[in-house]
Amino acid sequence: MNGNEAALIAAGAAVLASVATGLATALAARIQAGASHRTQLAQLEHAKSQSRYMQRRQAYADFVKAVGVLHSQLADLVAVAGSSTAFHEKQQEARTDRATLMSATHVAFLEGPAPVGERVRDLYNSVDRYWTSVDRLHAATCGGDSEATQDRRQQMVMIRNESRRLRDLFVEAARGALEDA
Repeated sequence: MNGNEAALIAAGAAVLASVATGLATALAARIQAGASHRTQLAQLEHAKSQSRYMQRRQAYADFVKAVGVLHSQLADLVAVAGSSTAFHEKQQEARTDRATLMSATHVAFLEGPAPVGERVRDLYNSVDRYWTSVDRLHAATCGGDSEATQDRRQQMVMIRNESRRLRDLFVEAARGALEDA
């Protein structure tokens, strides 16, 4: 073999080595880009999941807080059930909290899932019955009928206790939904 043939073989080997290195580099770059893309997608999905979790958690917290605030307002109304002036003043304040509860109810219901939505509806309806029972207690107290007042008070206590039980069921359902999220 002469020098030209050796040089040609060496040059061919160098070209083949360069092509092989280039292909390997391109393949490695594709693999790395794919891995990077999958990582970014996973991070985005995690961020969306966390955002959804926090949104749902906040809706549940706002709802149960609004229930608690209205329960306190209703207890204040019971305390002044015999005074028309004081009752109506406190009732006006409570109406704002009732509207807040209505708004929080809609948001929590929409957040779902269905079992939580059912508990939201049950609890809201119970608080609404509690509101009505306090109003009826006030009417009986102002009417001066002690027997009717006692009956209304007993009904109001039963409804209030039922509302508290339903609050606990809502919290249990909400925790379950958040754990599954």
